Amino acid sequence: MKAGLRQESRLRVSPMESSTSSAVATCLLCGSEASPALNLPRFGGASCQGCARRVGHLLVEAPASVTDIWPLLSEDEDDDSVEPSVQRPDGTTVELRQLTAELKRELSVEDRMKLAELYGDIGLRREQLEECGRVLVAAPSAELTQRALNVLFSPELCSPRGLEDLRGRLFPV
Repeated sequence: MKAGLRQESRLRVSPMESSTSSAVATCLLCGSEASPALNLPRFGGASCQGCARRVGHLLVEAPASVTDIWPLLSEDEDDDSVEPSVQRPDGTTVELRQLTAELKRELSVEDRMKLAELYGDIGLRREQLEECGRVLVAAPSAELTQRALNVLFSPELCSPRGLEDLRGRLFPV
């Protein structure tokens, strides 16, 4: 039997499969029952919805605390550069960053996940990680949570020791 799975049912998910399972599994992060089981194939197990949401909160509220897990979060932003300004239809001028944040607030969680995937496609990995965190915090469905987890725990973005380090952040001794 695979490690991390309860004896009464087995989670049979290939590493390429991205869907959640209705099988009961043990969460690799907190050790509680994970139903639905959110697949973490890279680490040979699953996460529960509660831990996925905790991961999202870490990414949104304290991204600097998880740069060893997601190294791309530590990329320095060029604070010395001048942020471009844009003019609104009402004639006021705001920084592009502020306008972008306002527009993002109006997006649905599904649209935010699509934006995260788009960020990945165009190479904006830091932004992709940040959006996945927001999706995990707000995700109304296991399907959206699973999509965000697939991105976050991909070999390209997550360190090989990511799960162990994350467990320590979520549940300090």
